[in-house]
Amino acid sequence: MVGPGTGVAPFRSAIQERAAQGKMANVLFFGCRSESKDFYCRSEWEEKVQAGQMILVTAFSRDQEEKIYVQHRVKEQSKLLWDLIAKKNANGKQMPTSVCDALKEVFQKEGGMSENQAQEMLHAMEKAKRFQSETWS
Repeated sequence: MVGPGTGVAPFRSAIQERAAQGKMANVLFFGCRSESKDFYCRSEWEEKVQAGQMILVTAFSRDQEEKIYVQHRVKEQSKLLWDLIAKKNANGKQMPTSVCDALKEVFQKEGGMSENQAQEMLHAMEKAKRFQSETWS
């Protein structure tokens, strides 16, 4: 799950429900401008991480000179994502272009795929409803 700012609200509900069902394979990439001002649900996320109910990867774009966005974190977590997608059949559909590009780079790096193969895999995941997103701008 990739949740920017207040767009994280539906993912909060999904993670709460999955945790209540005993599903522990929850991964959230959360991005916002400032950790001190915009890190919504921080204490809840940290509790779930401590309980082993989720993995949280954060990106605070304005807290350092060079901006860091969720797509940067996606690339950094390439092994984790490849394992979830290729080996554990994780789900997701229609993310913003920069995050899609980062995922295709993961497929190329970790899966040894060509650019075309990576694009085809992403498309196949969309068709199989294993990849989806909801975004606001």
